[in-house]
Amino acid sequence: MSDALYVFYILPYVAFAIFVVGTIYRVINWARSAVPLKIPTTAGQQPTFKFIKRTWLDKIDSPSNKWWAFVRMLFEVFLFRSLFRNTRYYIEKGGKNVDARWLWLFAVLFHYSLLIIVLRHLRFFTNPVPNFVKTIEYLDGVLGVAIVPPLLMTGVIALIALAFLWGRRILLAKERCISLPSDHLILFFMAVILVSGLLMRYIVKIDLTYVKMFALSIVKFTPPSPEVLANLHPLFLVHFTFVCITIAYIPFSKVMHFAGIWFSPTRNMPNDNRMRRHVNPWDPNPEVPILAREGITVAGVTYKSKKLDWETYYEMYKDQLDEIAEKNYTLKAEEF
Repeated sequence: MSDALYVFYILPYVAFAIFVVGTIYRVINWARSAVPLKIPTTAGQQPTFKFIKRTWLDKIDSPSNKWWAFVRMLFEVFLFRSLFRNTRYYIEKGGKNVDARWLWLFAVLFHYSLLIIVLRHLRFFTNPVPNFVKTIEYLDGVLGVAIVPPLLMTGVIALIALAFLWGRRILLAKERCISLPSDHLILFFMAVILVSGLLMRYIVKIDLTYVKMFALSIVKFTPPSPEVLANLHPLFLVHFTFVCITIAYIPFSKVMHFAGIWFSPTRNMPNDNRMRRHVNPWDPNPEVPILAREGITVAGVTYKSKKLDWETYYEMYKDQLDEIAEKNYTLKAEEF
């Protein structure tokens, strides 16, 4: 039985290897992707005339250089600025944009609670425990009575925020429509991890001595003794297994937005298309006027239009187009 438990010692190495290789693959793919258009999303005043004063918010909303584009990225990554400025349009309320910053609030609570939880768990992988980890755990805890351990706020907050974020995908019609099974899968993994972690701390008593010995053996690349493996609680093994599965699954899920956001052209590009020419990297010869690229040979190169003609488009989507024409389908405003 103890030999079979060595699977749990090998599991984190496999998960971490998949995570590293998958992340590098995704990042390289994004970095190599061409950006044919200048498409930064902007909302602030552009530096058009010198007599129009731009505030620092204008410079973040409509960055005219790479520095302010970088500042905007920092606000986006660490403060979720797009969500904070989020509104939702309701036809039934007289065509009004309604404040929807509750999504921003729960998203911030969930992500930063997870960050603090990960930092707190460093106490299992370090010996001695760094002072900053002890400080984080002290600030995160609320004093309890002698029998009950201190309540770590981030564990409970993360679970509440997760329940909210998952609930909106289930209960709200628009969010349910665009939610894929993979979206629910990663949320399920997170729920199992948080619930099992809270159970181990407040309800099920487990020996953390063996947990720390097991964690240190992983860091030191030394297999744990059979005694350590035999004394690991089954609930901890469930918690640990789902953590490893989640780590391995991250490169294949939408959780990779933590890296993908840095490659988003709508966010990372400065709004300088009237100051600098943006060259389409897919264009074989940007110096040739665009009107000369319709099947005309210029300097030995034949340019063909990349536009899709109607006949080709109809052949590609014939069944769907015929069905729409037959049912006389019209798109209603509330379906947008």
